[in-house]
Amino acid sequence: MKTFLKILAILIVLIIVLALLLPMIFKGKITELAKEEINKNVEATVDFQDINLSLLKNFPNFSLGIKEIVITGVDEFENDTLANIKAIDVTLDIFSVISGNNYEIKKIIISQPHLFVKVTKEGKANYDIAPKGEPKPIESEEVEESSPFALILKKFEIQDGKVIYKDDKSGMLLEIIGLNHSLMGNLTSDFTTLRTNTTIDQFTLNFGGVNYFSKTNIKYKADIEADLKNEIYTVSKNELKLNELVINFDGSVSMVNEDINLVLTFNAPKTNFKNILSLVPAIYAKDFQSIETDGSLSLEGHVKGLYNENNLPAFALNLSVDNGMFKYPDLPKAVTDIDIKARISNRGGDADNTLIDVSRLNLKMAENPINISLLVKTPISDPDINGRIKGQLDLAKVSEFYPLAENEKLNGTFITDITLKGKLSAVENKQYENFTALGSMLINGFEYASNSISEPIKIGNAQLNFSPSYLDLVSFSSKIGDNDLTATGKIENYLAYIFKDEVLKGELTTHSKFFNISALMPEKETGSSSEETSSDTSSMSVIEIPANIDFTLSTTFNKLIYDNIEMENVGGYITIKDQKLNLENLSMNLLDGEMVINGSYNAIDINNPEFDFNLDIDLIDIQKAYNTFDIVSKYAPIAKKTTGKLSTTVKLKSNLTQNMMPDFKTMLGNGELETGTVKIADVNTLDKIGDILKMESLKSFDIEKILLQFEFLDGKIMIDPFDVNINKYSATLGGWTGFDQSIEYALNMNIPRDAFGSTANNILNDLVNQVNAKGANFSLGETVSLDLLIGGTLTNPEIKTALKQTGKSLVEDVTEQIKEEIQKKKEEISQQAREQAQKILDEADQQAQKIIGEAEKQADNLRKTASDAAKKLTDEADKQGASLIAEGKKNGFLAEAAAKESAKLLTKEADNNANKLISEADKQANGLVNKAKREAGNLKKNAQKEADKLLGK
Repeated sequence: MKTFLKILAILIVLIIVLALLLPMIFKGKITELAKEEINKNVEATVDFQDINLSLLKNFPNFSLGIKEIVITGVDEFENDTLANIKAIDVTLDIFSVISGNNYEIKKIIISQPHLFVKVTKEGKANYDIAPKGEPKPIESEEVEESSPFALILKKFEIQDGKVIYKDDKSGMLLEIIGLNHSLMGNLTSDFTTLRTNTTIDQFTLNFGGVNYFSKTNIKYKADIEADLKNEIYTVSKNELKLNELVINFDGSVSMVNEDINLVLTFNAPKTNFKNILSLVPAIYAKDFQSIETDGSLSLEGHVKGLYNENNLPAFALNLSVDNGMFKYPDLPKAVTDIDIKARISNRGGDADNTLIDVSRLNLKMAENPINISLLVKTPISDPDINGRIKGQLDLAKVSEFYPLAENEKLNGTFITDITLKGKLSAVENKQYENFTALGSMLINGFEYASNSISEPIKIGNAQLNFSPSYLDLVSFSSKIGDNDLTATGKIENYLAYIFKDEVLKGELTTHSKFFNISALMPEKETGSSSEETSSDTSSMSVIEIPANIDFTLSTTFNKLIYDNIEMENVGGYITIKDQKLNLENLSMNLLDGEMVINGSYNAIDINNPEFDFNLDIDLIDIQKAYNTFDIVSKYAPIAKKTTGKLSTTVKLKSNLTQNMMPDFKTMLGNGELETGTVKIADVNTLDKIGDILKMESLKSFDIEKILLQFEFLDGKIMIDPFDVNINKYSATLGGWTGFDQSIEYALNMNIPRDAFGSTANNILNDLVNQVNAKGANFSLGETVSLDLLIGGTLTNPEIKTALKQTGKSLVEDVTEQIKEEIQKKKEEISQQAREQAQKILDEADQQAQKIIGEAEKQADNLRKTASDAAKKLTDEADKQGASLIAEGKKNGFLAEAAAKESAKLLTKEADNNANKLISEADKQANGLVNKAKREAGNLKKNAQKEADKLLGK
């Protein structure tokens, strides 16, 4: 017995030791194996810090923990982090693990999950990380041999989660901050009660540029009676709280085959107007608890029917507010007579059956009345709109009913009276007589000042008139501090843009006498280090250009200031179209010279934006350029000690990084630079040359004229060797400057022997001796041809000297290297350009065929519809004619003859109308096809132009 107890004790100790040691011994292998297997089965990169396995943490339960999980995308989502989770902890019943049949999970806790879900405009989602290959078929034998498996989950929690959902295809942005969720229940029982509790600190939903919820606090608690066997879930004891608005739900959700069957009703049990007022962010954020309110609220609705990809359930939401008012206790006036009656409903089936009916939305703000009504039918296929907004507001009275911030001031009047009535198709078909769009918005004497803006904003007058086809900006004049701006113009297709997301077109003309952009930008935090400065730059993000904007801006500025750049007589055209911003002949005077810019910023691929500019700069001051442009001070610091003027033409193309800085590796371009007489002195490179050669005269350069060619390749500014007179000595200079500030230049100078002093002559003699020691027979003549190789960096150059001998000089070596690099790069660029050009042409051809194909399909439908209608007309005429003849026979021969004549007339008229229908349809069909062919032709023509541009034709 003692022996048995001793063995048992040893086993217990061994089990305890193994429980402690095994997870640690095999932790590394388990972690690596898990990463390897997970990454094999997903199209993403999954990484985590480690896996913790423990039998003691929750003894007698088994604990599994995974820390610091990061999931990043691949291919086009390579830079996107789909998930960043601090930890996932799973607690399993140890006996269920030992049995291996039913794994009973006590709880799952997910800590601080941060999820970023993105859907592109093409519909690609970064969460679609399942392998794209065919799933491996499971053999029937394998199924028979596999063990039964059941999952029992008792508790599930999410702690402090954050979710961002950005759908570029639908224009939806969802942001959830501070998500906490718990779910408890036995998921293996046929019948169970699922207890759920969810809180969200901030919930924001933006759709189509409109915030429907903004930082709303949400709490939801419910018991869900779950019939898991039949997949029927009944909601009971539930409460949804949005800020202060409480909504209750009753009903059930069930599965019918692949469809979801919804039978839900909802209502607001609290009928105080203050509860729905809490959903207005600006009011909820301003001493909401102390606001005095009155008025009654009614909110109720239902959702009933099947939901699937092709069918919507019937739904309705009814909102009514009667005699509402609110007043801040410390202010003299109130917002009164709030009267709202609104209904959103759908009888089920199609989204186009949705009806939006805001029959009244009235209120008075310090006795200023505002009245709004809106009715929208068939919002998807052809929005039928009937709406009006009428109101006036004395902005000086806003402070009497709404608490403004300290030093915040408002003045001016706002008057609007706009009526919209008709179907959008009437506007699209230019049948403006069938659509009413009348009214105007008028602002007079507007003034706004606050601590958040550096200068008060003033709008002397602004008038926007409405018509069915366009908005007419009759006048706009504003001042912000010393800055002034006036504008006039038209905005077209605004209704189709609002209701169908079609292209918004506009032409604006702006003018300003003085405009300081920097004065209007938020002040940066001051700092002493360059790192702080660079951090400001890194905070910039890619500027997106909407695809459905087509604007032309003609602008002139007498004086324009940006940062430390002062420009005068600025004028030109800016166009925004197809996600590109184009500058056309944007000219200006600056730095005592002139500059003209042509080019574009392309944001079609938001992950790889690019710019393509041509600059023509004439006679600007070199030192002023150094003091003004960072790129000059960084990559041409010699300009600081250079006096004179330069002119240059530059063609420059580059991708941009995500903080809007040029990607130097992709930068391509070339140009020409010309100067008059320039003087360079007190530069470290010249000082080193003078010291090495013991010639003080070479510590400053007087250059009569420079004319050089340069190119941007492989992150370098390559300067073709050029001839120049330096201090009246003939010279040749060539080389490159890298964007990492590395340099390599070769300078050959022909200097008369008598220009060298005794110390310099000693150095020359040493150079001669070095050459002759290698077997040469070299002697100095009256002119010394001296080679200098300048390497190192801009801030720390390194100088090497040599005498030019028979054969190649350092300059010639560098010249050949530059030419070889340029030729190699040009060949690479040429091949890339040819491939890209062919791709553009192929895509344009496919798009053109698609446009024509769709037009022909529409044309065939038009002809068929007209043919069917024509046949219906003639059949109906034949039927009526036969009926007339039959009636005539009853009344005798004469009546029959008269009936036959009437029947002939009916048939003839029907034939004529039928022919007209067919002819008109044929005309419209041909017009559709011809229009499509013109569009296709223009598309291919523009593609050819773009291809030619790439190929340099």
